[in-house]
Amino acid sequence: MIVFIVECPSPYHTPVLNRLHELLADEMRVYYLYAADTSHGWGAIPATHRYVVLDGGPAWRTLAADLLSPALRAVCVYGYRGRARAAAALVARLRRRPLVVRGAANVRDEQRRTVLRRAVKRAYLRALLGQPEIWAGGSANAAYWRMVGLRRHHPIPYALHQLPGGEEGAEKLRADLGVADRFVFAFVGRLEPIKGVGELLRAYDIVRERTPRDATALVLAGRGSLEPEVRDYVDRHRDAHYLGAVPQERLGAAYAAADVFVAPSHREPWGWVVNETLGVGTRVIASVEMAAADDLCTEATGRRCSVGDPDALAGQMLAEVRLGRRRAPRLACVDTARMMADRLAALTGGGVRLDVDRRVPDPVGGPDVPPRRDPLGHH
Repeated sequence: MIVFIVECPSPYHTPVLNRLHELLADEMRVYYLYAADTSHGWGAIPATHRYVVLDGGPAWRTLAADLLSPALRAVCVYGYRGRARAAAALVARLRRRPLVVRGAANVRDEQRRTVLRRAVKRAYLRALLGQPEIWAGGSANAAYWRMVGLRRHHPIPYALHQLPGGEEGAEKLRADLGVADRFVFAFVGRLEPIKGVGELLRAYDIVRERTPRDATALVLAGRGSLEPEVRDYVDRHRDAHYLGAVPQERLGAAYAAADVFVAPSHREPWGWVVNETLGVGTRVIASVEMAAADDLCTEATGRRCSVGDPDALAGQMLAEVRLGRRRAPRLACVDTARMMADRLAALTGGGVRLDVDRRVPDPVGGPDVPPRRDPLGHH
């Protein structure tokens, strides 16, 4: 049995855990710290793996029983904060079971801390985690773990198991918005200052001034504290459009309808929007803070922009307009679950049985694995 502790269901982790459930022959136990976060507007997130949400005494007792069970083979924690992950890590170490840590952390954030704070954190993590195996998801993530003194790395990329649905509706969306013949910029994400939404609106004002009338359009999707500002902007500019929160099963149309996706985040541990955008072949302008762009953005797929600088961002957007409408090479989805399962089998010395004969849909843009049983649900 392998215990996983994950923050909450999401379109980025849940499909991978569904696939792992197939591969690990029912040997996995998933504990979510929280129920699905509805603030993102993801919509339904189908889970075909068994799981428990740690929202009360019975759920915690179930976790304790699994951690103390003779059948425990390994512990995988996504992140290290909070009592559940700390307890699981300590039990794994005391019981001499393999401990795996995976977490989206960007070395840039750690570099901003004082030397004293980094030293304290390094000592704390060594005391809590020892030297676990780190499933490093990208170059900035691996650099973070090295900075905090954890150096046993096994690379498993932050890659999508499947794309958001609805890509086939892209042309209809362009037509419905009246932007079929325009150069379309798009933003999808939380409408918050840290995502650079304000700078994007100011940058698009510059783009509008320097391009012919009706040549470009801006499409935004998401929700957050800046929604009133976005709505006001859209009301004042007929070439700007706000879609609201778009559920994951239809989000592919928003990505594919764009000629260039703009991600001007001030800070970003990874940046799954880059994976999603390149998965449908849309070019990206990503801030220098986005770790995903470090590994995925090339001259063929997009460009980088400085943070908090509308003029510089507008310059990059105008450069794309001058090049004209073109697509990027598609970024393939990756069966990271299989990589995880193979690694767990190696870590446990064959103590984990892989069920390689089960037929599982191709992860490249494929549907969710159909449910085989009801999840344990919310205790």
